[in-house]
Amino acid sequence: MTAVTLRNRRIWLGDEPHALLSGEVHFWRLDPQRWRDVLRQVRALGLDQIASYVCWDYHQTGPGTFDFTGQTAPQRNLTGFLDEVAAQGLHLLIRPGPYIYSEWANGGLPADAARLHRLHPDYRAMASEYIAAVCEVLAPYLATRGGPIWLVQAENEPDPWPHIYEAQLGLGSTPGPFHDFLRVRYAGDLDALNAAWETAYTAFEQARAVTAPGLDARGYTNRYLDFVRFRHWYTAEVMRWTAAQFRAGGIDVPLLANVYTTNGIQNWRELESICDVAGPDAYPTAGFRAPDEHRTFLHTLAYTRAYSALPCIPELQAGIWDGGQYAAGAITPNHYTLTALSALMAGIVGWNWYMLVSRDNWLMSPISELGHTRPNLYAAFAEIVRLFRAIDPPALERLASAAVTVDPLHQTARLPDRGGDVLRALYNADITLDAFDVGAGEQTAPLLFYAGGSWLSAAGQDRLLEFVRGGGTLVLFQEQPRQDDALRPLSRFDLPLPAAILGAAAPQRLAIRLGDQAVNLSSPAFFVYDDVPGDPITAERIPDEIPTGDELAVHVSLPVGLTYTVGWRQGIGAGQIVVLGVQPSPELVAALHAWLGAAIPCRARTEHVHTALFRRGESFVLVAANLGDEARHAVVDLDRARFAPGPWAVRDLRTDEVSVTHIRLSGAVTLHLPPRDGTILTLEPA
Repeated sequence: MTAVTLRNRRIWLGDEPHALLSGEVHFWRLDPQRWRDVLRQVRALGLDQIASYVCWDYHQTGPGTFDFTGQTAPQRNLTGFLDEVAAQGLHLLIRPGPYIYSEWANGGLPADAARLHRLHPDYRAMASEYIAAVCEVLAPYLATRGGPIWLVQAENEPDPWPHIYEAQLGLGSTPGPFHDFLRVRYAGDLDALNAAWETAYTAFEQARAVTAPGLDARGYTNRYLDFVRFRHWYTAEVMRWTAAQFRAGGIDVPLLANVYTTNGIQNWRELESICDVAGPDAYPTAGFRAPDEHRTFLHTLAYTRAYSALPCIPELQAGIWDGGQYAAGAITPNHYTLTALSALMAGIVGWNWYMLVSRDNWLMSPISELGHTRPNLYAAFAEIVRLFRAIDPPALERLASAAVTVDPLHQTARLPDRGGDVLRALYNADITLDAFDVGAGEQTAPLLFYAGGSWLSAAGQDRLLEFVRGGGTLVLFQEQPRQDDALRPLSRFDLPLPAAILGAAAPQRLAIRLGDQAVNLSSPAFFVYDDVPGDPITAERIPDEIPTGDELAVHVSLPVGLTYTVGWRQGIGAGQIVVLGVQPSPELVAALHAWLGAAIPCRARTEHVHTALFRRGESFVLVAANLGDEARHAVVDLDRARFAPGPWAVRDLRTDEVSVTHIRLSGAVTLHLPPRDGTILTLEPA
């Protein structure tokens, strides 16, 4: 028997390592006579892996009866497809659901099952029957038995769908799973529930859910947060049950879970602890044109590195569902390149393109249902595969000078205080970030920026304190944890409240000096402290950025020179905290790096250009993306200390152009970037 394992960010078949790079092919939506042609085109693209759903609704031909051999229709011949996959020498990620979504009626479920939520006993009975039947078909084709199946996806983006199953889930006026969750959360202590919710219930069944934030009151906010926790609990229970069903059916290869990119419903870390790997699906708009989209894409994907054995994207956009093009826009070849390079920048080491091969109600895939290629799209995918193979992402060490905090509850609650200003400042400064999961955090970088809200669990605050005491530096701006996750007062760092809050909105400016670093900025509000527990950080009002005419020339000069204590630097254990009561800016976060001695591995001087630097042995890989609408000759500063003296050969992997430079002396490289596109450079000692 050949074991299939996940380690070192690869899939291992026995002692044979593989990077995950796959494409989706839906066999039952293609003419079986075209299967071979389609798979050969996948092979010609440079791939040796594919993925496919198995559709419960299509294979169930009657109550308790299934066709997996094509007796009732050739497209139902799952075993024939598995034989063809094996004959073509391809590895397979099989995705049998029960849910598949996949633009199929009822998400791939028979109508009677779709009427019930996923933890309903009757749903489980029907789903269990289907899973047992499909496992019987899949088992002989598992890689552990010499077959092509090396990964199995359990479920598909599990979601309680509270707006659909409101009554069944207990979110209305009748009891349901929501009340089961509350008993678990509060350990059966009704008084604890009442204290948190500020209610006077006499039974758990009386509890009514708050499924959207509304009233700014502690009791209602806690009720909403418990609904958010319920979604995490529910999706974990669904995944736990489904994974157990597949294991009982003899599935002994790694199980995969896919989740929403927004981190809005599932706790990714918890789902990976139930399965073997969990990753988000990603479908950006064409060219990342939605506001803040590229920043969110990078930050969200970078979080997978904080918890995952295989940071991957189970569904990476390749085409769009019919109708989706109106919102996403026309997807061009360079969009696919930009998306792939951005995923690599975030530290993703593999993905599955959905859909690599077109089918009904799907547009703009590189391979058609007939096994023909769409030349411009196919060429772009072939180039991406070539670049992927050239750099071998699992072998690369992603270099980062700092990390940001991530709390799945913050991400899911979507309350206003989520640290967005911090994340935008770091992104606009082109600073590569790791993620520090406050639920299970490990020290990933010596410099950590708090990007959470005004509340954080006691355990999360304890992890931050442990990070600092262990030698780390924590930077906090205006959003500071002062409450626990039940909104009770709690500040592990004993942060004083400001004495006053004043304004310096643009064009007003403040000058802040951090050692030899001087930063001028505007801040809609800034905190003023009378007494601070460490070395004070001061700000001085300076002339407005936009000169004022004669009418107010004297007036606007009057505040110039006023100084304020806006923060402090304080040693705690072997580390320190820096508190700055201003809105962060790109210039400020870059100056903090210099002041605190955290060298930034790479940073683009050119606007709209974003970069990430990786190391492999004595060589480096630089991934760059241009989010602007014009071509750019970008200058990227590099951390000189990482590069040995002497000449370095810099190769653009897209153009194969090579230049030689002394990075230790110049401290920078220059590269050409097309609009809404990117490239990869290798840097090796000449």
